[in-house]
Amino acid sequence: MKRPSHGCRVFLLAGVLGGLGGTAWADDPAPSGGAAPMAAPRKFTGDQQAFFISGGVGDNAFWTIGTTLPVGVTISVGLDFKYASDGLMPPTVTDKVAFNGVLYGAYYIYNKFPVGIAVEAAVIEPLAPSPPNGAPAPIIQPGIGILYAPFPAPIVLGSGLDLQISFIKGGGTVVNTVTPGLRIVYVF
Repeated sequence: MKRPSHGCRVFLLAGVLGGLGGTAWADDPAPSGGAAPMAAPRKFTGDQQAFFISGGVGDNAFWTIGTTLPVGVTISVGLDFKYASDGLMPPTVTDKVAFNGVLYGAYYIYNKFPVGIAVEAAVIEPLAPSPPNGAPAPIIQPGIGILYAPFPAPIVLGSGLDLQISFIKGGGTVVNTVTPGLRIVYVF
């Protein structure tokens, strides 16, 4: 079963959108000498804590909720849903519904509005159904996410490049690269 790679993408985008909610600032008043004020560069993640919801376009996209802090750190949690009318992996897995949970974190290494670039990592864990071997196969997914805020609305679009590391009980480790689909984040 292909493991979701969109969790990181979705969370990174969420982090960016989360940051957009706090990007407003006021110009300093002009000094009494009449010189024009110098505006500080606008940060992608904003100057105050923001909250967001996010989703993605692609296979196994996660729906998440999270927060972005002014220092450029994003944390979120979420899950994805899958339904297969013939069973998830016939004939061995006849369950028709599956859920995976994700815990995501990112740190923005480039933080200049309207672009944000972050190192990101997600831990993805199957929640239901139970795997055939009795133990979930956790996935760790580090990567780089790129986000862009093209609109005046608090919406951010993004993607990234991730490395997916799956730990299979009794089967070793599987490592592959994944490119997330489109991430869409709304900041409130």
